[in-house]
Amino acid sequence: MIQSLYQLTNKGSLRALSFVLALVLTASIFTHKEIFALNLGGISPIYTLIIFWSVVTLWIHGFGLDIYRTIWKLLFMPMIAYVVAIVALGLIYFF
Repeated sequence: MIQSLYQLTNKGSLRALSFVLALVLTASIFTHKEIFALNLGGISPIYTLIIFWSVVTLWIHGFGLDIYRTIWKLLFMPMIAYVVAIVALGLIYFF
């Protein structure tokens, strides 16, 4: 099941989306570091770790690295990272 879910996002257009989202989220973290540190990091450090995990996952997927082991595909699932990245961008820019 994990293999089929991972294969849904293993397309060129979704890899490009991962690359763009990773680039935008990384730039947002660097340019809005006060908002990121105070609003997101002040609540709980777990939120910050989840956002960093999302950035790492999107960079890995966006560069096109192939993951062979099932456990690593589960850990770096791009679908979950998309949701976290979009929520994080919403929190940085709209709250």
